[in-house]
Amino acid sequence: MKERPISICEKQFLLEALWEGKRLDGRGCNEARSLDIVYGLDWGSCQVTLGKTRVLSQVSCQVVEPMFSRPNEGVLQVNVDLTSLAAPKFESGRPSDDTVELNRLLERTLKESRCLDLESLCIVAEEKVWQIRLDISVINHEGNLFDVSSVAGLCALAHFRRPDVTLKGDVVTVHPLSERDPVPLGIHHHPVTTTFGMFQCQSGDTLTVLDPSLLEEEAMLGKMVLGVNGYREICTLHLAGQILVDKALVLRLANLAAEKSKKIVDRIKQSLAADEESRKAKGPRGFAAKNRNNSILHNAAPRSHFDFTRVTPLARSVVQKNKSSDVANSTINSEDGVVDVVPEGVQTIEDDDDSGEDSECEVTDVKTKAQLMEERVTERIELDDDSEEDEVITLEKV
Repeated sequence: MKERPISICEKQFLLEALWEGKRLDGRGCNEARSLDIVYGLDWGSCQVTLGKTRVLSQVSCQVVEPMFSRPNEGVLQVNVDLTSLAAPKFESGRPSDDTVELNRLLERTLKESRCLDLESLCIVAEEKVWQIRLDISVINHEGNLFDVSSVAGLCALAHFRRPDVTLKGDVVTVHPLSERDPVPLGIHHHPVTTTFGMFQCQSGDTLTVLDPSLLEEEAMLGKMVLGVNGYREICTLHLAGQILVDKALVLRLANLAAEKSKKIVDRIKQSLAADEESRKAKGPRGFAAKNRNNSILHNAAPRSHFDFTRVTPLARSVVQKNKSSDVANSTINSEDGVVDVVPEGVQTIEDDDDSGEDSECEVTDVKTKAQLMEERVTERIELDDDSEEDEVITLEKV
């Protein structure tokens, strides 16, 4: 199924917004989308989300014969799967150009950069070594598959644990996880890719945006992918498109990529430490727990701690102040077995009656209700017999 191409109006609107320094999703030109990393229950299972782009990675291992050219090293194999689940333009079973490009870029970033210690995967030289297979499946494609796939692959490799192996003579024993603790892979450094989309301005200058979306990828004229580790070392440089790039632009983008990679590497290490603590505490973890927490039916708030050590001294000081304050005097009246406690300043009904006698008001005249109604009549109207009013006749039933 072919995907709908971007229209001329959409492309023109996108370019005009970029000339003004604005993006359709509200980000800045050097601002990336939010990154979320979730680990599964199994070792080496990881799901990474960048905005709406989602990638699932899984690492597995098996014992194989080493390569003839490298008899003392293990094997790292990277496999990328782009199906119609990610986007309608991808087809299952037929690798597209995007699949081949993504697969080669990941091999250059993770394999050729020597981030994984392949010599530690050797069991018997020239006979048996570990083969590490990294499978990356794209669940949803909303732009910038390079960065999401590199982070997912790196997190899966750092999270994976292989079975322990013992060698007695020529007998190799692979211990299951129930007998011995698994062994983590040796990782020398953490390379992370950073993608820049490049556009040609009307003045001839090159405009670059960090972490392009799907719509920006369809409208851009070129892209640059930089793989940088946490030590600010460039491991991969991939340039594609039909746009000219000068030396100053490459150096500026390399500095931006180094700063972004340092933050992502720290984020990866924090997520690995949090998953390790969750496994030790035997708390909820995995994809199901993450989806349950994100559900609208889940109503939970983080636990808050309150310090009540200062409440008691403050309460005592308030009580002492109230005791030292003046108390209003009260008057006690007792009549016929009824006791009334009247605070000072409050008047009783008897006081009101007594105060009425001494009032300054004087009664000058007394009128009845009939006299008041008579005064309200302003004019009387008398009706003669020659009036033009209709005569009313009452008919009685015979």
